[in-house]
Amino acid sequence: MLYAAVRPIATLGLKHYFRRIDLANADRIPQNAAVILAANHPTTFIEPCVLACFLDEPLNFLARGDFFKNKIAAKLLRGVHIIPVFRMRDAGYSGIKNNYESFNRSFQVLARKKHLMILAEGRCIHEKRLRPIRKGTARIALGALDATDLDEVYIVPIGVNYTYADRLRSDIMINCGEPILASTYLQQYQEAPSQAINKLTDTVRERLSREVVIIEHIADEPLVENLLRLYRTEAGYPPKPEVGSSETQLRGEKAIANTINQLPDEQKKELSLATHDYFSRLQRMRITDEALMGKYKASQKKTSTVVLGMLPALLVLTFLFPPLLFSQWFSGVIMKTVEFGSPVRWASLLVSYLIYALLWLVVAGLLWSWVPLALLMLSSLAVPWLIRYGETAREWLIGWRVRRQNEKEIKYVRDLRKQLISQVETFWK
Repeated sequence: MLYAAVRPIATLGLKHYFRRIDLANADRIPQNAAVILAANHPTTFIEPCVLACFLDEPLNFLARGDFFKNKIAAKLLRGVHIIPVFRMRDAGYSGIKNNYESFNRSFQVLARKKHLMILAEGRCIHEKRLRPIRKGTARIALGALDATDLDEVYIVPIGVNYTYADRLRSDIMINCGEPILASTYLQQYQEAPSQAINKLTDTVRERLSREVVIIEHIADEPLVENLLRLYRTEAGYPPKPEVGSSETQLRGEKAIANTINQLPDEQKKELSLATHDYFSRLQRMRITDEALMGKYKASQKKTSTVVLGMLPALLVLTFLFPPLLFSQWFSGVIMKTVEFGSPVRWASLLVSYLIYALLWLVVAGLLWSWVPLALLMLSSLAVPWLIRYGETAREWLIGWRVRRQNEKEIKYVRDLRKQLISQVETFWK
């Protein structure tokens, strides 16, 4: 019941928090079957929330057992279909014993032909690469086949990729890979469990790596990120609507990372210097690659919209300032890591606004007045407009800065970009 109640609120929050959500090839997930969704784990809990909100089938999840120490938290977590898993470093040997019960609960979820989501890397690290896959996915899939009457457990690799996981209004690209049939490994599991688990785990890693942008060397990250910025401008990303099912963007970004992974060091060095020079110049001008290439023409025609909308935007922001301030403080001060920062910012913003709304309802009741209710309703309806206005105003301002630049400097920078594109456009084609 809690799952059903939270889902529409979380869906609305995610649509506002992200600029673009692409969930591609969801039709590869078998229906009315025992399914494990094995996803990578770049943030703490955004990827489970997105899948729970935008897939039709209700999901069950595995999560760290130390989140269940508080009785109230444990009850809430179980209300949204979360099963605890205990790690040695969190619970010690005594806590590990509880995993037998957790595994049995997972077997029963699959036996009822429900969907179970597992964050297959086990650890949450925000980086554009794939960490070692834990054996729990294989253990649960093969254990369920062995302990129940199931004929098949499907493992669907789910690749979760962000443009910038630590930023508001970034993009998330999720792709569902081809299902893995766990029954293929059942006979070997019954004869040599460890070997079968290792083999299936290797298969999960290989399939999942096809759906994740992987930068093999940390030193290459600045170069790849610069090339991704060029590619996004060239591709006209993001398209409309704000929620889609295309994998085009993911394939382009993955192709760029794969190409850089294979380039000779000397060529990487030359490209790094060239891209750094180009984007450093843009930074000094305080403009973006999109603005330089005239991608903000529509916003440039909205001078009157920007000017006239300034006062209403300030009024709405003033009304919403308390939950916004609390969310920024909580995510920035309490949470110190990228992996926690963005998810906690989103969740705290959602929860603080709901509490804020309840307070205004109490005020309306105490004053016996419709004015607080009207303010609350208008501010809620204005949130999508405020987001669009903020992005339009930003694009208008950056476009204005482009027009203010010296013509010779702009021409020189565009020539630099043209040279870069001629060198790298084959990377994503």
